[in-house]
Amino acid sequence: MSNLIDFFSEQLEGASPALSTAYAIVCILIVIMAVVCLVLEINVWRKYSKANKTGIRSQMSGLDACRYVLDQSGHKDIKVIKAGFLREAVFGNYYNIATKTIYLRSVLGKIDNKKTVTSTAMGVQKAAVARLCEEGDVQARTRNKLSLLGIFGPILFLPVVLIGFLLDVYLLNSTGILSLVSIALGGLLLLAGFLVTMLNIPVEKRANSLALKMIEEYGLADGSEMSMMKEVFDAYILSYIANFILEVLRVIQWILEIVAKTKNSSKK
Repeated sequence: MSNLIDFFSEQLEGASPALSTAYAIVCILIVIMAVVCLVLEINVWRKYSKANKTGIRSQMSGLDACRYVLDQSGHKDIKVIKAGFLREAVFGNYYNIATKTIYLRSVLGKIDNKKTVTSTAMGVQKAAVARLCEEGDVQARTRNKLSLLGIFGPILFLPVVLIGFLLDVYLLNSTGILSLVSIALGGLLLLAGFLVTMLNIPVEKRANSLALKMIEEYGLADGSEMSMMKEVFDAYILSYIANFILEVLRVIQWILEIVAKTKNSSKK
């Protein structure tokens, strides 16, 4: 254990044993939660795929179901189209609040024209997200507006920090101000991702409840089909919770790095 603490102390440029220990614990927890997130993502895909191979009694495609519930709820101005490959690879099924357009998967986890439990569930769920946004749900609107930062913020954190470190080493022959600036900038991206991840849980829970309510109200599925839909929705929520915990740990890691860098700078 002491060797591990010494290793992290070196990574933090001679940070105190207490700070190095805290940083080591957070890093270990991040690795554990990353594995948990992966397992839960696999579980989401397993349930999603199973339900996407099960036919739906209503015989409506994902596009049809989405369009139908929007029309019934008075939102005929919201467009529903199939997503292109690149768009769905980045966003999956999602609602673009700027263009008032719902995009449904057409290649990966295809649901646009499939008449399955998943296609109906996801189509109506995205209609529910759109309704929340258009009917004034502040959290839903904020989450959707920050969706790009939510996806790319955490991914860009390490590259931004690395660029600052390399610029310090090769331009200034030290590790100082540029490293600190890059950590701060990376942290802002991380915080944006954290905010979106935090909002995912309440927004998606409300959208799931609204989707199930509309599916039942409009008779789009029977009891067993709705049970399968709920399993898919619940799997997503568990995944969002795990990702939220992971983002919390990454923010703590970033704060510890800032503290270490600040203390090192003050010693010089």
